[in-house]
Amino acid sequence: MQLGEANARAAILEGAAKVFARVGVRSASVADILAEAGVSRRTYYRFYANKEEALVALYRVGTDELLAACRRAVAKEVDPLRQVEQCIEAHLRNASVRGRLMFVLGGEAQRRESLLHARRMQVHAELVALFVGAAGALGYGRSDALLYRTLVLALEGVTRIVLEEGDEGRKVSDANIDRARKVMTRLASAALAGDAEGVTRRPARKAAR
Repeated sequence: MQLGEANARAAILEGAAKVFARVGVRSASVADILAEAGVSRRTYYRFYANKEEALVALYRVGTDELLAACRRAVAKEVDPLRQVEQCIEAHLRNASVRGRLMFVLGGEAQRRESLLHARRMQVHAELVALFVGAAGALGYGRSDALLYRTLVLALEGVTRIVLEEGDEGRKVSDANIDRARKVMTRLASAALAGDAEGVTRRPARKAAR
């Protein structure tokens, strides 16, 4: 099959997504991806030297989409809580639509020795910088970055639980997605809007001397 560069990359990554979701990262092979993508070995090696490069490219596509959704939320909403809620929604939507693949790639990215780990940490840092910057621009003060980093980690952890309970991402239920949404919304609202009596004040980042 003769494909243009963009179509060939898309076919390879789509095939890789199906293979990784079906058999996991370690059991997958380039031959599996070729069979699923319907491309020649020569075409594959024009773009990727091995399965690991396809894995990294696939993970980057997914994380780029997540970051883009969160940037749109920040540009659209004028309330820091609503910004975070929209990012929560984007994350859970991915879990609902791409549950099994998200389970496999997310688990791989949590391993410090994985090729995906550095990108995972980069995404966390970009999300935190996005929310801290937006809060400051909207006049909410110098929020402590650790607060947002904790929310990002909590969202990642809650989503992981949903995927595990849904047969490792194969059968993610709407009920579990809704449950996770309610839990994360509660955490986010308490962290960003909770100023009632007895509630610990939201931490602010001290100005550098």
